[in-house]
Amino acid sequence: MVLYEYGTNGYWTGEKMLDHIVRIAILIFRYAFPPNFRALFAFDNASNHRVMADNALIASKMNRGPGGKQPFMRDGHIKEKNYRIQPMVFSPDLDPEDPNYRHRGKQKGIEQVLKERDLFRTRRVDGFAFKLECKSGTCDPTLEGGCCMRMLLSIQNDFLAQTGRLEEEIKARGHFSSFYPKFHCELNFIERYWCSVKHYARNNCKYDLRGLRETIPHALDSVSTASIHRYYMHCMHILDAYRDPTLRYGSQEFTERVYKGHRAVVDKTKY
Repeated sequence: MVLYEYGTNGYWTGEKMLDHIVRIAILIFRYAFPPNFRALFAFDNASNHRVMADNALIASKMNRGPGGKQPFMRDGHIKEKNYRIQPMVFSPDLDPEDPNYRHRGKQKGIEQVLKERDLFRTRRVDGFAFKLECKSGTCDPTLEGGCCMRMLLSIQNDFLAQTGRLEEEIKARGHFSSFYPKFHCELNFIERYWCSVKHYARNNCKYDLRGLRETIPHALDSVSTASIHRYYMHCMHILDAYRDPTLRYGSQEFTERVYKGHRAVVDKTKY
C-alpha cells in the first residue's frame, strides 16, 4: 500500500491516475484472474479521469489560423461516401505552388480544417458573420450550419468520438472502462466504502496529523469484503429502481431541478 499525502507528495493528477491503472491495477487483475478474462474499470467524472492525450482532437485548443501554440493533433476523419483521413498538420512536402506552402509542417487551424470538410462559410444562415467563436454562453448548436467555427468543428463525428487518455490506454490493453453519470454518487458503491473508512477514522483518530497517519492504514483495512459486496448489491438495487418504469423516483421538484454542482444540497435542513 502506498499512502499519498497532498502537498508533501504533490497532487493526484490525471498522469498519476493513468500510471496507477497501467502499472498497478491492470497487473493486479492479471494476477487475480485467468488470461482470457477482461476487466471493466468504472470511474466517476472527476477531472483527472477525463484528461486527454496531448494530440487529442479538441476544438477548444485550436487557433483559427495555422501554427502558433495549438497542439499537434492526431489525424481526424471525414465521413462522406467513403471514410477519408484528414491530417491535422500540413504536409512538410507540399509543392511550392501550393497556396499553403509557407505553412508546411505547421498545425492546421480551425478554418483550414473546416474548408477541407466543405463546412466553412463567411456568413451564418441567419446572416451574421461566421466567427471563430460565440460570446460566452451564447452558442447555439441547433443552428443549421453551425453558430461559430469552434462549435461546428466540435460536433463533427471524429471530435465527438474523442475519448480521454485513461479510456484509450485501458482499451489498448484489451480491457473496458465505464463512467458513472454525473451528480449520481449513489450509484457508485466505492462511495460507501469511503464512508465506512471515514467513520472508522473519525472514531479512532486522535485528531492530529500524527494520529491520522497512524489510523488511516487501519481504517482502509477495516471494511470487510462482505461489506463491500453488500455495498455493490445495494447500488445494483438502486439501478434496478431507476430502470423500473413503474417506479417514480423523487418529487416533481427533484425531477425538474437541474444540479450543476457535485452533491449539491439546496435544502439546508438536510445537513
